[in-house]
Amino acid sequence: MKIEAASESHLPAYRRYFQACRAEGLEYYRELDGDAGEWLRQLLRHAERESLPEGWVPYQTWFLVTGEGEIAGAARLRQGETDVIQDEIGHIGFEVLPPWRGNGYGRVLLQYVQALGLCPACGTWVVVCDAASSASIRTIESCGGQRLEDMPQKDGRVLRRFSLTSLAGMLD
Repeated sequence: MKIEAASESHLPAYRRYFQACRAEGLEYYRELDGDAGEWLRQLLRHAERESLPEGWVPYQTWFLVTGEGEIAGAARLRQGETDVIQDEIGHIGFEVLPPWRGNGYGRVLLQYVQALGLCPACGTWVVVCDAASSASIRTIESCGGQRLEDMPQKDGRVLRRFSLTSLAGMLD
């Protein structure tokens, strides 16, 4: 496995990954309509601060890639501050597809972002997960995530907020 910044070269694998994430019901992908190729090109534009929808901030995406070139997981770092980031989605989002779960790859992705990502103006990142996802909670806590609060949602779910420190910022 290796971690690579998202690029056009990932398009064939991203099409399969996109469909697998939608089939898995992962929230980030569930509401995306259209072609996976267009979504990949859009996320690359967003990383360059281009074509950002109102209220969005630039974000970098990295893929966890298998030796066969398949995408097993992804991490996103949102670069900015909004109420949505602070209260709903966090600065960092990550996922690993079911065939590769249970091997510590989520922790690897999160630590990678911690090591490379620029620390936000507020000093620490906010990471949000479903409070019912014990695997996500263990992953975030294993990377030093400190629980902030649980936030009940209108749909009955509960989101858990964590504070997470940049490892890159500790080296400055």
